[in-house]
Amino acid sequence: MLHLAHKMRGTVVRARDGEIGTLDDFLFEQSRWAVRYLVVNTGSWLSGRKKLLSPMAVLGAWDRTGISLTVRKEQVEASPDLEPAALVRESESLLMRHYSQPFYWEGHRVWGLFDTPAALLVAGREPVSSNGETRTSLVTERLRGTEEIKGFHIEASDGEIGHVDDFFVGEESWRIRYLLVDTSNWIGGRSVLVATDVVETIDREAGTLRVADSREDVRASPTYESIVATLDPAETGPPFLFI
Repeated sequence: MLHLAHKMRGTVVRARDGEIGTLDDFLFEQSRWAVRYLVVNTGSWLSGRKKLLSPMAVLGAWDRTGISLTVRKEQVEASPDLEPAALVRESESLLMRHYSQPFYWEGHRVWGLFDTPAALLVAGREPVSSNGETRTSLVTERLRGTEEIKGFHIEASDGEIGHVDDFFVGEESWRIRYLLVDTSNWIGGRSVLVATDVVETIDREAGTLRVADSREDVRASPTYESIVATLDPAETGPPFLFI
């Protein structure tokens, strides 16, 4: 199952004992294109403070009708107030420990040694070194918000092709699998999908993404309308749902 990130904005987020606010953004790590945090606007409850919550805190399926959490409101209220642009491993570690969640950054797969945050949570421990000490990676990749990248122009290997209109996020993996690209200034109104695997760089200052594909590759890409027929059911899970 895949969901459109931008259309999820404003979705109600519920703790075990009540609503805590609405989804404001997804923070993702470009190297693995994985959503690491939900940015939740707490509205009148906590005077609009924004809280970061790992997908490990999400309970079961999620969609525009709501996102349910495994944590309680008091845990969210007491969690560290972190600025997304200034996240480092030390502050992330504090957040993980606050919720008793394992670190996601140790291992070669999308979620450490696993493919989903749920599997990582079930494993239930922080990676340790051979001498028994907890290991914390010193390498910190700047996380980006989907709302920040939305609208960025996309440059193929031989020219511009359009701009980012949305992001398809896997329900279980929380991995951004595809960019929904508006090509209206090039091939007249078609929206096509570009796999995140071909994105080479994101230039925040220039507002551009560079992809390895050529313009002809993108022209032949699946369209929004044809995605149901072109995606592997084993990858998305039946049924495919547009929301």
